Amino acid sequence: MKKILILGITLLSLLGLTSCDKEEIEVYKDTNNIYFPLAVFPAYNNGPLIDSTGFSFSFDEASITGRIYNIPVRVQGTVSDVDRKIKVSVDPSSTAILGTHFSLPENIVLHAGKEIDSIPVTVHRALDLKDKSVTLVLNLEENEFFTVNMKDRVTNVLTQKKLHYTRFKLTFTDKLIQPIGWQSGSFGVFTAKKFFLMCDLMNLEPEMFNQTQGSPGLSIPEVLYYASFMKRYLADQKASGNTIYEEDGKEMLFP
Repeated sequence: MKKILILGITLLSLLGLTSCDKEEIEVYKDTNNIYFPLAVFPAYNNGPLIDSTGFSFSFDEASITGRIYNIPVRVQGTVSDVDRKIKVSVDPSSTAILGTHFSLPENIVLHAGKEIDSIPVTVHRALDLKDKSVTLVLNLEENEFFTVNMKDRVTNVLTQKKLHYTRFKLTFTDKLIQPIGWQSGSFGVFTAKKFFLMCDLMNLEPEMFNQTQGSPGLSIPEVLYYASFMKRYLADQKASGNTIYEEDGKEMLFP
């Protein structure tokens, strides 16, 4: 009786193993969606989710005639062993002019073996950017390799802004504008003269202020030191009869 029982258990075990061997693992069967991950994963930007950004050439040396701005793209789907072409269109709402303000590669691809790649936008430092800002709005389009089904907009909880997965806006200028790293609470009202004087006196790189607060060189103690240094400098200059004035004739002040 025991032999029959053992034989029965063995047969059932073998049947179970055979069943497991034949069971297929579920694989990804959906389409390959292409999208801008800056609107999905905050880690890409070390900050909030965004579907737009901007910069100014005004902190660059005069010899700088352009930049290459890489906009990340990502595929939701399979990784391929061949390059796959990405279809991109310039939205009619763009004010940037192709050939004058920007250029795009003839072929934009998601390279073989990659899940994440980028669209390299060459931004030209055109003369008219001294007086204005322009925007370039790029749309991802469906083609034989990718779909763009991630068209839903996501609400940013902090700003209540609607985010786009397949549209990205890049704004650029050569005008001197208040950089994102300028702390008004410590430095006061932004002016070009105040900004460059502070950088010159303390050997600070102007480009550093294109970073967010807390970035290297812009920690709270460092920002407070810069402001304290400038207050002492302005006070010493005033005491010696050399009051520093802004371009509009008002006395330069730090809070």
